[in-house]
Amino acid sequence: MVTTDFSTELVRSCADMVILTLLGDKPMHGYDILLSLGSLGNGQFRLKQGTLYPLLYRLEREGWISAKWETPPQGKKRKVYRLTAEGKKVQQNRALEWKRFTASINSIMRDIADE
Repeated sequence: MVTTDFSTELVRSCADMVILTLLGDKPMHGYDILLSLGSLGNGQFRLKQGTLYPLLYRLEREGWISAKWETPPQGKKRKVYRLTAEGKKVQQNRALEWKRFTASINSIMRDIADE
């Protein structure tokens, strides 16, 4: 699933939030998402195509993203994904939850390191 040293479970637990956050910035096609993931986050968060597309299809079924086929001025037709209003709510809630979660974990790590 992942081409980093992060555990599959860790990446899987935050993949939805990461994709929703990317699409909140701008609409993207799948390959664009893969490139963005490779260049953001210090290049540490990467998904394979075989993982990304099922994830996108699931997010679309949930109603969190929408997809539309578009033909660029040059090149092949491609499916462009956009964040929906419901997806924006989910992304915001997940981001707040993630911040609380990581703050809690960081606090535990500091407290134990200080002992």
